[in-house]
Amino acid sequence: MTLQAPGDRAQDSNPGIVKSPLDVGGGLFLIGVAILGFMGAFSLPFGHLSGIGSGLLPKSVAVLVATFGVLLLAQGLVFGGDRLDRWGIRGIVFVLGSVLVFAFTIRQLGLVAAGPLTFLVASLADRETRPVEVVIFAIIGTLACGLLFKELLGLPIPFDPLSLAGPLHAPYEAAKATLKALFLGRVH
Repeated sequence: MTLQAPGDRAQDSNPGIVKSPLDVGGGLFLIGVAILGFMGAFSLPFGHLSGIGSGLLPKSVAVLVATFGVLLLAQGLVFGGDRLDRWGIRGIVFVLGSVLVFAFTIRQLGLVAAGPLTFLVASLADRETRPVEVVIFAIIGTLACGLLFKELLGLPIPFDPLSLAGPLHAPYEAAKATLKALFLGRVH
């Protein structure tokens, strides 16, 4: 009797030591991320029972990620599974490119321009993306980011230093007033 549901995973199609290359690759990736995270937090104090140090959370998360990586690696060595597919470079280039676009435009142009540009560049990662959906998602996402980061969290993010918002200013102010009324119980 097998523990796998029919059709979920290939039935031991690989006779070698690696039964699921996808799981082994994922496990190795998680272990690598955990090692980098632990190395980055290595010099931070872990703390004692009387007080938590700044290194407690990153080191604990790194250990948990490594644990899941080891479990996934073991699963890939014991149970049959999927093979690794070919990687497309398009997604990686445009998603990382969108992060760079955001980093280079947020200070000069503000969130009003950097947000939609970031969504636009990231949407190029998928060939099936429709322009109308991208525009709608970019506007809603930019407004949501402005409300969350600028208004609710109070971060010093330039929202519209060049006064580009125009028609977005009224809905943004209305949403801001609604959120203040909901969370603070008063309207300004």
